[in-house]
Amino acid sequence: MLLDMLGQLDPYLVGAVLLAVLALDGSLLIGTVLPGDAAIVVAGTTLTGAAEIAVAAVAGVIGCYLGATGGWLIGRRYGSRVRHSRAGRWVGEHRWARAERLATGTDGGPALAAASFLPVVNSLTPVLAGTFGMPYVRFIRWTLAGSVTWVTTYLVLGSVAGEFARQNQHLMVPVAGCLALLAAGLVVIGRRARASRTAEVSEPDRSPAPETVSPPPR
Repeated sequence: MLLDMLGQLDPYLVGAVLLAVLALDGSLLIGTVLPGDAAIVVAGTTLTGAAEIAVAAVAGVIGCYLGATGGWLIGRRYGSRVRHSRAGRWVGEHRWARAERLATGTDGGPALAAASFLPVVNSLTPVLAGTFGMPYVRFIRWTLAGSVTWVTTYLVLGSVAGEFARQNQHLMVPVAGCLALLAAGLVVIGRRARASRTAEVSEPDRSPAPETVSPPPR
């Protein structure tokens, strides 16, 4: 089984790959195509025991540090040109707007730390933080605080899920089918909700115009 093969991988190799993926996640917007959440969970399924999780977690946090620093420098150097490039338009303006609110909002650092748990958006916040001139020390401090929690939590979840799958292989097909149906349902609901919001915004105001009262004839 695939999980059995993954479980035999060297945790240092897993950590090195995770480091590279997360470094690219925040600096070159790779996370818009391959969300870092999925990479961390998959890495977690290969790990057994606290020591292996700790090795991968350290590597993952270093990757987050490199990616966030690279993204901040790109935003500082190129500004909004990244956002309005062809790749930036492909990402979608609604995702950029959401990341901008987190990078510049009144909630400040805590919101920036929480952004680590938002797929795709967490890849955009470093660029926007650099674009809008957020001080690097403040930015990286809160980003690392969120990254430590994010990487560790998802590695543990992946490790637990991998161990469960290895011990209950006969349940994998029905569980995978249920998860696929659930994911498809969430996608459909999300698209309909987004379409509904777009329609409400674009629909013109059809309220009747106020009547004009003509002055009485003299």
